Amino acid sequence: MAGAIAVVMFIALIISPFMGQMLISTQIQVDEGEPEELQAVQMQPQSIGALRVDVKAIIPTNRWVTYEIQLRDQQDQVIASALKDAWAESGTWYEEGESGTWQEEDLLSGLDVRALQPEALTITLDVLSYTTSAGVDVDESVTFNVQVRNGVVDTRYLWAGLVGAIAMVVLAAISVPLTGDRVISKWIGDSDVGDRALMGGANRLVRVTVKVKSDETSPRHLTIKLFVKDGNGEQIYARDFPVTLRFIRNKERELIGASASLCKFFILEPRSSYGFYVEVVPDNPVDSTHLIVRDRAKTQGSVDVIHLRANEW
Repeated sequence: MAGAIAVVMFIALIISPFMGQMLISTQIQVDEGEPEELQAVQMQPQSIGALRVDVKAIIPTNRWVTYEIQLRDQQDQVIASALKDAWAESGTWYEEGESGTWQEEDLLSGLDVRALQPEALTITLDVLSYTTSAGVDVDESVTFNVQVRNGVVDTRYLWAGLVGAIAMVVLAAISVPLTGDRVISKWIGDSDVGDRALMGGANRLVRVTVKVKSDETSPRHLTIKLFVKDGNGEQIYARDFPVTLRFIRNKERELIGASASLCKFFILEPRSSYGFYVEVVPDNPVDSTHLIVRDRAKTQGSVDVIHLRANEW
């Protein structure tokens, strides 16, 4: 489910930039104390997206401008507003005999509004103050780039959803193999290992994991022989599983060992004491074998299950 959510979030991020419809794209000049109105826009209720007003001030370096964006309805009532302190500055830095220049700016602001009913709105820009970085008033018009789009999706929430879903995928990938009660965990520095524990029952998944480590003389393939015995010690399952080794090299690219693993799922009925036994062949290169059995295990998806009923063997 977490993976499906991540895919949906990713698709939404891809298509969201194409969902908005451009209503206004213009450049206007505004004098301090003399608000300027743009043409009215017609808003319609939408299940997805909102009306977005993006405004960017175009000012020279080392200037500050405070401006306000207002959305007014047909009764000239303010239904939404935003106040912005925009600035653009540059300078020179000196440090340990070295010097250079820097330039920074923060000029963009905007509004997102969703309509509950069809409505015509008027956008107003008002310059409240325009000064130099030293605080000296500037008696000039301020230029603004204005874009108004309808049906725009705020992708910040989609990014948050995508990051959260990916985190859940990673968490599931790490945690799901560790779910259930570890009823057997037997390690031996040899090729044969086995142990017995109470487990199984209807609709209770048993995960069996075998981890093998061997030396650099190992062949490419090993065979893991897996046996299961019931509470009376009678063998109810036996099968050979060929596995491919993953060789390990050091920094000098020299072979220092190899490893392999096997994972199988069982449903054992009835709930009782069962023994799991492993034999790895050939056994000469095997350094260690680790048998782990988890009762009431979970999986990330569908898996092949070996269903054993002790009285039917």
